[in-house]
Amino acid sequence: MSNSISSERRSGEETRSQILSIALKFFIEKGYESTSIRDIAEALGMTKSSLYYHFRSKEEILINLIQLRYAQLEELLEWLDNQPMAPDLLERTAHRWIDCTTIERLQVMILAHTNQPVILRLRETGQDIRSGFQDIINRFVDNNSSAEARLLVRMTLDTISAALSASRGTNIDFSEILNVARQTASVLSNLAVGAISADHRQSS
Repeated sequence: MSNSISSERRSGEETRSQILSIALKFFIEKGYESTSIRDIAEALGMTKSSLYYHFRSKEEILINLIQLRYAQLEELLEWLDNQPMAPDLLERTAHRWIDCTTIERLQVMILAHTNQPVILRLRETGQDIRSGFQDIINRFVDNNSSAEARLLVRMTLDTISAALSASRGTNIDFSEILNVARQTASVLSNLAVGAISADHRQSS
């Protein structure tokens, strides 16, 4: 019996994963608003009712795509909790976040930026990327830190979004966006560490 239940659970998870993958492809190619549940179901060779068994709406599909990225952020937080504080920890944290970013995850970030109502709903539950990032930022600075230090830490951890915004309207590919984000994180982390050190000197 237990083997049967495990098999069914695995099959259900695989189907959900396939739905998310196909939905992301449609959302990117056609746009979120222009994509219908029928489009996704037909591409998978399933009925709409079968798809609704796994996801109640198109919005729920989008929310699940964004939550996959949030799960990566939680993994980063868990890793960070086990690291001793060191001068290069901020840079390593930023690089680890960038290095786990695939093209698909970048596409999800683009979707998130263009579907703010969904982001607002996630923010109410504390499961949006911004809320998670604040937890990481708090590992390096607090309310007693200077505005310069707080801003530089935030900018260090947000170079992917900055690179994405700067690339709009260009033909720059995703690999270059991530490369620039990584380089920028290195530069900003050095500035941030300098600002944090200055804060410590002033308070001692």
